Amino acid sequence: MVILYVDDDPEDIEIFIEAARENDPTIKCLIAQDGSQAMDILGAALLPDLVFLDINMPVINGRALLAEIRKDSRFDEVPIVMYSTTITPKEREEYKKMGANHFLIKHNHFQDLCDALSDIIKAKVR
Repeated sequence: MVILYVDDDPEDIEIFIEAARENDPTIKCLIAQDGSQAMDILGAALLPDLVFLDINMPVINGRALLAEIRKDSRFDEVPIVMYSTTITPKEREEYKKMGANHFLIKHNHFQDLCDALSDIIKAKVR
């Protein structure tokens, strides 16, 4: 499984990679620190199995990146998870209309993140 993880916080990146590998050591995490880098990775004809987008990032934020990804039919079947410290109900509805598949609040506890990732990964592989 290949996960594209887009986040500008180095600590969050490290924790996410560790949690993903805790679920499955064979998971490959591709990292982009902003939406522009993510577009470069996706433009290289890569089709990840899952995309996790932080909402608040420099250059191209998660909302704008979600819109750009969903414009490209190659990624129609790729689940996108909006991943942030806060997501309001209004934002959830907006992102859902834009094509987001899941919403995940950044967890304060490592095991909570591992459990949430496990649920999302299991849903993807069904």
